[in-house]
Amino acid sequence: MAVSVTLPALGESVTEGTVTRWLKAEGERVEADEPLLEVSTDKVDTEIPAPAAGVLASIKVAEDETVEVGAELAVIDDGTGAPAAAPAPAAAEAPAPAPAQEAPQAAPSTEVAAPAPAPTAEAASGGGSAAGTDVVLPALGESVTEGTVTRWLKEVGEEVTEDEPLLEVSTDKVDTEIPAPASGVLLEIVVGEDETAEVGAKLAVIGAP
Repeated sequence: MAVSVTLPALGESVTEGTVTRWLKAEGERVEADEPLLEVSTDKVDTEIPAPAAGVLASIKVAEDETVEVGAELAVIDDGTGAPAAAPAPAAAEAPAPAPAQEAPQAAPSTEVAAPAPAPTAEAASGGGSAAGTDVVLPALGESVTEGTVTRWLKEVGEEVTEDEPLLEVSTDKVDTEIPAPASGVLLEIVVGEDETAEVGAKLAVIGAP
């Protein structure tokens, strides 16, 4: 699954930022929440963490280039999450229609297929968590170590679009909106309103739509 790295809102009046340095090169392995690049704005100089683990497939914005908030900076290829998740629903759905069609023709094959849904269900549940994209608190300034969730703009179960504002966070430096790192459904809110989390902490989980 290709996960976009976007320029988050780094302040209420900040509309753009300049990439000052890439900390990883194309083809390198990155971990979720690991600093990926450095960005400079007229308000802060900060590091942008990787929204997911994987391989840095493509750098869209070179060093010293300026882009607007929400612009795609790079693409991370999550080689484990999506492939595992994609076949799981298909495998879970396949046995359902198959026995219905095969039952009148060959009862034994239906019986043979019966045990299959059990491990498939486990794979589906495991694949669901693997496919989830964590929403983490980005570094919002060099000296900022934590932030407080002031308001969630979406509720659990609602669909979100990549780069759409998902929640509002307040720090001792800035009050800003955190965009969704991927499109999907908001599966879980980990940090509630008025709760404080450290930079890099998981705030929520977005799953496949």
